[in-house]
Amino acid sequence: MAAEPAKQEPKLPTTSFAVLGLLTFGEQSGYDLMKFAHKSIGYFWGPAKSHLYAELRRLRDHGYALETQVEQAQRPDKRVYSITPEGERALRTWLETAEVAPEQIKSVFTLKVFFGALMPRESFVAQVKEMHRAARAHFEELLAIEQSIKDQESLFFPYLTLKQGLAHAEAEIRWTEQVLEEVANRETREHQGADSDYQEPASGLGTAK
Repeated sequence: MAAEPAKQEPKLPTTSFAVLGLLTFGEQSGYDLMKFAHKSIGYFWGPAKSHLYAELRRLRDHGYALETQVEQAQRPDKRVYSITPEGERALRTWLETAEVAPEQIKSVFTLKVFFGALMPRESFVAQVKEMHRAARAHFEELLAIEQSIKDQESLFFPYLTLKQGLAHAEAEIRWTEQVLEEVANRETREHQGADSDYQEPASGLGTAK
């Protein structure tokens, strides 16, 4: 009798594994999972709401998540999801085998800086100052989170990702300060160059004959 072919594991996108990871923190509805994602991995990996619900259904269909209907007295029934043993195995396999590659940063603001020569100087400087303000506000927000979780052993690894966020925000603050300094220095050089090229016009008061 021929042996049965080995079961092929489904090829899942990264978002699927992010959802599985969030489910290891406990049973959650789609709405609760979205809120949890927003205040945790949302700082560096933010799945769209429609993608998250689609991933929950995909994981359920593959047997990686269990969907349970929960009755509520004063509100409509809701569906909650929990990770299955198969889902835990798939998540651990992904964590241990997924390739690690340099991060590719997609930044609309950095793209606009690249084409900064096409912008009025005032508009460019105003946008850099706004980015600097936003980076400082983000840095302060992360500092507050750090104070609330740094001593919680169960959140040690999320704390490590927070440290990366702090480093990135700090780098953005320094970079925007450097950009403003470079632009100011360039403007000074341009003015100095214009002054050196300036020639005093003749007065026309020479000795006329």
